[in-house]
Amino acid sequence: MNVQNLKMFIKIIETGSISKAAELMNISQSALSQQLRVMETEIGTRLFERNYNGVIPTDTGKIVYNHAMEITSSYDRMFLDISNSQNQNKTIQIIANPCVYSYALPCTLYHVKNNYPQYTLQMEVMSSQAIEDKIAKGQADMGIIIGKPKDKNLSHKKVFTDRLCLVAGEKMEVPGQLTCEELYNYPLLMLVKNQRTRQLMDKSLVKSGIQIPRLRILYTLESTESLKLSAINGFGLAFLPYMAIKKELYHKQLRIIHCPGLEFENDYFSIKRPNDVPASPESAKLIKYIEKILEDTIC
Repeated sequence: MNVQNLKMFIKIIETGSISKAAELMNISQSALSQQLRVMETEIGTRLFERNYNGVIPTDTGKIVYNHAMEITSSYDRMFLDISNSQNQNKTIQIIANPCVYSYALPCTLYHVKNNYPQYTLQMEVMSSQAIEDKIAKGQADMGIIIGKPKDKNLSHKKVFTDRLCLVAGEKMEVPGQLTCEELYNYPLLMLVKNQRTRQLMDKSLVKSGIQIPRLRILYTLESTESLKLSAINGFGLAFLPYMAIKKELYHKQLRIIHCPGLEFENDYFSIKRPNDVPASPESAKLIKYIEKILEDTIC
């Protein structure tokens, strides 16, 4: 069993789909399935069970996943440490949730490269929970997530706050202001329930007196980008981060629908390794700089 097969296995776990994992790894689904069968033969049992959403790991699969994360992390960090020791170009690994990765970090990274050209920034995008898991295992130098980390052992710092806006496509027939009661009359587009952004949204709605079962949720989607596109096309209202819709508001593709009592904000946090696993001096220096400038350099 080689490291590449373990990385393939991890990608299947993270996506919950053999086809999605194959696409991300730029190989055919049949080739990936064949590699998986080889792994299962070597281990002597099945590693996945199929369900209507894709695949889920068996109990053995979960054991393999935990060890695979440690093995591949040590392997990648070994080459990273070798590279850093041989030249002056230091590499920092940063993982961010999809919204931050797409809408906040690009401009921040531009400032970082201008001020610290000796650093190479290695970026990755994944869900907030997956980020926590990787940071806890020492598989990256810094993570940026929505909300405080669930893992109490992780060091965290609030880096910025962003509004969550109720929006509609310009062509959708809806008043510019709604009461909470009137909100029940319009189709609503939401993220899937396993997304942390959706979980925080539901808590905020309930706290504001909204009865979620009464909402006309037309359908749920897996990404902010697909949610935004559906709203632009007038399929329904959507709650979207302000940083994700600034361009669409400017070009009048979307408009904000004011709903008194439903003004929400999301806090975003940087997370780092547990205090007993300090980052390298190079990593710590750059992480502090990013934390300092992030709010002022969001695109």
